[in-house]
Amino acid sequence: MDAMDAVATAHLAHARELHRTSRWEAACVEYAAADAEEPLTVEDLEAFAEAAQVSARGDEAVALLHRVFDLRVSAGEPAAAAQVAFWLWWVLLNTNEVVQANGWLQQTSRTLGPETAASLWLRIPEAMFHAATGQHGRAEELLSAIVDEGQGEVIPWALSMLGQTLIDEGRLQDGLDRLEEAMALNTGLSPRVTPWIYCAAVRGCCLARDFARARAWNRSMARWLDSLSSLGGAYLGNCRIYRSRLMCLNGAWPAAVDEIAAVCDDLDGYTGWVCGHAYYQLGEVRRLRGEWNAAEDAYRRAAEHGCLTQPGLALLRLAEGDVDAASAGVRRALAEVTAAPDRLDLLKAAVAIHLEEGNIEAARDAVTEFEGITRGLTTPAIEAEMSAVSGALALAHGDPASALPLLRRAAATWQEQGAPHETAKVNVLIGQACRALADHDGARLEFAAARETFERLGARPDLAQLNRIVAATDADAHGLTRREIEVLRLIARGKANRAIANELHLSERTVHRHVSNIFTKLDVDSRTAAVAYGITHRIVETGTL
Repeated sequence: MDAMDAVATAHLAHARELHRTSRWEAACVEYAAADAEEPLTVEDLEAFAEAAQVSARGDEAVALLHRVFDLRVSAGEPAAAAQVAFWLWWVLLNTNEVVQANGWLQQTSRTLGPETAASLWLRIPEAMFHAATGQHGRAEELLSAIVDEGQGEVIPWALSMLGQTLIDEGRLQDGLDRLEEAMALNTGLSPRVTPWIYCAAVRGCCLARDFARARAWNRSMARWLDSLSSLGGAYLGNCRIYRSRLMCLNGAWPAAVDEIAAVCDDLDGYTGWVCGHAYYQLGEVRRLRGEWNAAEDAYRRAAEHGCLTQPGLALLRLAEGDVDAASAGVRRALAEVTAAPDRLDLLKAAVAIHLEEGNIEAARDAVTEFEGITRGLTTPAIEAEMSAVSGALALAHGDPASALPLLRRAAATWQEQGAPHETAKVNVLIGQACRALADHDGARLEFAAARETFERLGARPDLAQLNRIVAATDADAHGLTRREIEVLRLIARGKANRAIANELHLSERTVHRHVSNIFTKLDVDSRTAAVAYGITHRIVETGTL
């Protein structure tokens, strides 16, 4: 062996060891050094491409996979070439090179001919296209055939995509079952496949509201991620986005914001849906903490990468007091989004927004649709959300006695699920129901529990809202919402609807609805009678007149 061969052998041996121990960036350096001394074999070249792909060296991965593809074709190995073609398509897709990805599939078809149709890996892009265009039946047919006919890593990959397709179609339990099958096979798989299985599983559970299963799979994913030497780039970033979301649900907000901020930093310079997804999650955590300018900036960055920004942006507008903008945003999103599970977060936000604007009928419609989508799937989180929105609706409708058992059930379930923020939000509603029933001691206890949680989490907007609710003394006993109390106090100051609309950043139509609700709830028929009632019952302080 001459000196050049010895150098190449040493670099290659080191590269293989680094690859084996998941140190992919360092492996890429050694593979490149070995390749510079002597061209790598097709097997080592493919390992080099995998290391480049997983460590987010997209351009390098594309160039290497082209070389591997040509070598496989030249060697008369069409099945192996087809699998390489799939990975090249996947790299292009994940770097937002959609036109190039589709062009590459056409080029592959011309090069491989009939072998393209025979390749199970190359059926996956077709299935993904059908799923993305709403042709779920055809996607399910293709993916089921891949599972039945395939062997090796294509089976868990297809099962994961099938699970996501079924969930997107609204068949939540069927989708979770397929994801369960995929996760059972997620041992000893290649580093290109493993993160896809984890991300699909945790995403599916979050969409289907099966947070207990999401947590279990997230723990497994976390152990895998923590074993890696580097977490940079888009390929692993998606897994970390869901890890941040679950941290947020668990009440670990500082860790959640640190994780997602690091992901956004790692993705700097990238484009595409993973970047948009990351910035949206960053916006969500910032919004919950009351960092509104930072949240707005994160939502803007998400939109720049083609990611939808609702319901987060609408909830930000609600927190800022711009109810009309919040209502318009969530209505537009519900008109646009058709996938059933994607509508759940929108519907939950719509209930809160419509109740705040006094549109009880619209809130009831949102609750009804939420119930319809989740019927047949009885996860604790879905039961808690359904009880919470139904309880909030009953409370706004002036029926605290009916609201209270629903809200108690929601709070108990969220507490069992280890979701402190969700629990505290329901504690506030329970406090309002207790106060409406003249149980002021019970209300104080619920408000105190919510306050402790909001302070511990750093949930400044929720804390500010709680302070406003508590400051309203016994006004809620008459069924008025916080916004209706604000409107009544402005009426007491002699302001007309237009002036009230300007001061509260509402439309005159929304103010008119609030005034109508006030008359109904207080059983009065004039503004003067409403003000008199407000003064008598200490809703309006005489010093404000």
